Amino acid sequence: MAPAKTQAMAAESTKAEKEADLVMGTNNSSIVSKRSVELLYYPQPHFFRYFVKKPQRRAPLINRGYWLRMYAMTETVRRFLEEPSDNPKFVLNLGCGFDPLPFQLLSAEESLCKNATFVDIDYEKLMINKRNAIEKTAEISNLLKDVEFLPDENAVLIRSKHYVGVGCDLKNLEKLEDTVKTVIGEGQCSILCTAEVSLTYMDVESADALIKWTSSLDQDVRFALLEQFFPDGPDHPFAATMMKHFNKLRAPLHSIHHYPSLHDQERRFLDAGWGHARARSLWELWSDNSFLSSFRRMSLDTYEVFDEWEEFALFASHYFLLCASTGTRSPANGDKKQVESQKPEVAPLSSFRLIPHCPSRFKGQRRYGVLVPDSESRIGHHGGQGAQSRLSTSDICTSSPDIKASGRTMPPKDIPARICHTVTSLNEGDCLLVGGRAAPTTVFGDCWLRQNDTWKKTHDLPTPLYRHSSTKVSVEGLGDCVLVYGGKSAKSDVLGEWILWNAEIGWQPVEQVGYKPAPRFGACMACVDSSFGVLFGGITQDGIVLDDFWTWKVSRRDGRSFVVELSDQTENVQAASSLSKFIGRFGATVSLTPSGLVVIGGICAGEIIPSQYEILLLSVSELLGCVNSEKTWGDKLLSCIGLGVEFNGPRPLLAGHVSCPLAENQILILGGGAVCFSFGTCWNEGTWLLQSTNSESQNTWSLVSDEESKPVDKAQETPKRLRRVKTTSGDQTIPRISVETAAEFERILETSRPVVIQGTDVGPCVELWTKDYLTNTVGSDRKVVVHEAQTENMNFQTKNFSYVTKEFGTFLDEVYAGGRQYLRSISAEKPTKMPANLALDFPELKDDFRLPAQLSLVTENMHSSPLRISGPVTMWLHYDVMANVYCQIRGRKRMVLYPPSDVQYLQLPPGASSSTIDIFQNGPDGPITSIPDTSLHEVLLEPGDILFIPPLWLHTAAPMGEVSIAVNVFFRNLSQGYAPGRDVYGNRDLQAYEKGRNDVSKIARAFDGLPPDMARFYLLRLADEIREKAEHD
Repeated sequence: MAPAKTQAMAAESTKAEKEADLVMGTNNSSIVSKRSVELLYYPQPHFFRYFVKKPQRRAPLINRGYWLRMYAMTETVRRFLEEPSDNPKFVLNLGCGFDPLPFQLLSAEESLCKNATFVDIDYEKLMINKRNAIEKTAEISNLLKDVEFLPDENAVLIRSKHYVGVGCDLKNLEKLEDTVKTVIGEGQCSILCTAEVSLTYMDVESADALIKWTSSLDQDVRFALLEQFFPDGPDHPFAATMMKHFNKLRAPLHSIHHYPSLHDQERRFLDAGWGHARARSLWELWSDNSFLSSFRRMSLDTYEVFDEWEEFALFASHYFLLCASTGTRSPANGDKKQVESQKPEVAPLSSFRLIPHCPSRFKGQRRYGVLVPDSESRIGHHGGQGAQSRLSTSDICTSSPDIKASGRTMPPKDIPARICHTVTSLNEGDCLLVGGRAAPTTVFGDCWLRQNDTWKKTHDLPTPLYRHSSTKVSVEGLGDCVLVYGGKSAKSDVLGEWILWNAEIGWQPVEQVGYKPAPRFGACMACVDSSFGVLFGGITQDGIVLDDFWTWKVSRRDGRSFVVELSDQTENVQAASSLSKFIGRFGATVSLTPSGLVVIGGICAGEIIPSQYEILLLSVSELLGCVNSEKTWGDKLLSCIGLGVEFNGPRPLLAGHVSCPLAENQILILGGGAVCFSFGTCWNEGTWLLQSTNSESQNTWSLVSDEESKPVDKAQETPKRLRRVKTTSGDQTIPRISVETAAEFERILETSRPVVIQGTDVGPCVELWTKDYLTNTVGSDRKVVVHEAQTENMNFQTKNFSYVTKEFGTFLDEVYAGGRQYLRSISAEKPTKMPANLALDFPELKDDFRLPAQLSLVTENMHSSPLRISGPVTMWLHYDVMANVYCQIRGRKRMVLYPPSDVQYLQLPPGASSSTIDIFQNGPDGPITSIPDTSLHEVLLEPGDILFIPPLWLHTAAPMGEVSIAVNVFFRNLSQGYAPGRDVYGNRDLQAYEKGRNDVSKIARAFDGLPPDMARFYLLRLADEIREKAEHD
């Protein structure tokens, strides 16, 4: 039976309805991410596809995070269905969104569902949309036996044998109770209520009432709640970034403030009448083989290469799965226990303090770089992941702003950019750079030695590695050597071999004697006494952080081969100190000081590292005494420093950071940060100095860029880093001209140079289009999609903005109040199929704007005409394939353009039309970022000006102090060559370019199997041929 058609009522939305719309909006982003997971990880048939019309492949971190969320809920439901019972079973999904789990299980595991009914419950508006989508989708509706599609006014919108869809606000318990009772009937049954990140958007009183009500549904009721919590308080950098994200979406999390810990969540359910409750973080569940098998964890790497472990652990540590039950049966995720009771209660040492130095304008963002030794007052920070890309450059960190010149050379910039490599200090300022990676499948085996202040390539690794551990050791007869253990290969194999390097003999295998540690990567390793050291932590092939502890001693046998003797001290360390649970880490740094070995940051198994244990101190004297049987293993072995006493300042996110010991028992920490799932990136913007509380020293360490620290020789290649200088006038100013005839404009088009056409008539819009006029004419309730930016400078590559649907009146109110928002209109009727057209999309405004007759060629060949309204945000630098005229209507706009020949210097990733460079780093009216070898063209547009932008000219724009309104008209200036098929935005590259990119990929694959240096040699030669043809043909 088809649902009855109801007339839509035009009424102003209430505050509650607006809040509901914002919450439902979070579902839209979530299902796109889940669709990405489904595409990569799930077998056919797929069901998210029917609710996500335009799939997007998310980053590996997002995919794995959502995979774990989906697995946790699915596994909980599956275990409930697998339990033997003669009673009918009901799965109530409270706040279901467009989750298709019932259809997945009914399709793939029908026998498991024979006694079950899935009941999806969410807002009426959402469930009506879900009903309509299911009704139109035979692949779903055919799964549902005896299905009925009911009218909008019904609470039950879909009814079938095994599936029911209910439209009901979860706060309306009276309606919810009446509806659910009609669904489950009067007989005895078993019920599982699930809620995946839905209850937390409700006010706490309503959410608690819902939890209490569900406990009374029957004698056998379970609850599976998955949502966010604060494992280490709201000031943890990840937690702060997460909360800022949801607040910005105007869909704040409520429950997390009242029930911030796992214990609080358990108590919440017990107080609501539930008999058992256990909450576990998703990171703990990830490590539990009884919940998620080792085989399944390893199988994930066959779908997608993954190396975002710190960020994955941070995400999973901030989400929990709580399983509760009303009866005597224990929850599905384990026996009831209080997680907090397991934590050691050890007070941090009072002898250390951590001093931050965080200037307001910090430009040294790097993660997963390495420190390069320089001098007591200087240190280099090389490589790593920068704000836009992996880096091949180095920053110099100095203890005084007066120190500029670098004492020693940094790695040359022609060493390929990389992360997760190591640099090991040797004697007399020498050091060895080893391995690392670009992408996880592009792993480097090259090694570079700085000797006598000159860098030179030395012996390659036997197997290219990244995330390996390295340390300096002394071996009899050889002097300085570098010992390397573990790591990961380009095939994602986790390695357990030991190798040793010496300048005279290169890399040599080291035989293991005694017990053999499990292969690992990202472990902590340090030499603490000449040839004796420690090894702990790291991650195994199946993605588990190890909690073992080993000592080792390396030596030379018979004057030729090398051996490492290993001793497993795990039991001794665990018996000696309750802090041992936090010694097994991945991605931590270790620094040897007179006080002992200082272990900083990283992640551990099962939970986030609390702030009071983020920095630990391992007593080397105690360890040596215990190993030599001179002392007994005791609690003096490990101490916690935490963040030091009376820490006051920005808290660093200790992942991807670097650290090194300084004089006077100090340790310098810099770099690091993380991509905080889909919530944004958190950078450590400053330096932190760990030192004794007895020291009077202040933290004066700050960064000086490599280029500033050392004059550039004229023979050197042009630096890739960008300088900020004032732009000059003259030939860089775009000329202003008058155009009297269509023939004159055609000549401008043939010249293909930008000009500003002034003195023409674009219609009454220049005077009419005020805020009030637009609101009244277009309508305040008209829905528009806007860019809502996180900063003043939007970046298409990093997506530091969100696409938000809102009412036109609300948008204008916010943008005129200074909101960082930007409207680029899209087709009102078919936004994914048709380009924007001002006359069709805003018919109320069509008579206000017109192109002058001299531009008839534009009108006759028009592709699209979007309306642009901009607050205080700057556009990213990009190019358009089609020519266009930019008509400034209200406000003023600063336009910066570069000719197509400059594309090679403007950092556009392959296949992308947007640059990673922030042109307006110093604000819209500040100095433009100057880029060597480019020709900058600039103009300030006034109302009524028309800027002609030729095809492929890269350009960006910034409004000058007030809201900018413009109409941009794109037109086809070629008779052929455009990409075939639909091109809504007019920026698809020409067909010849797309074909050429495919040819380039084929050429590159032809060199697969060759040694990397040979392949690079020939590919560079071919690149020279292509460049020569581009410049001379």
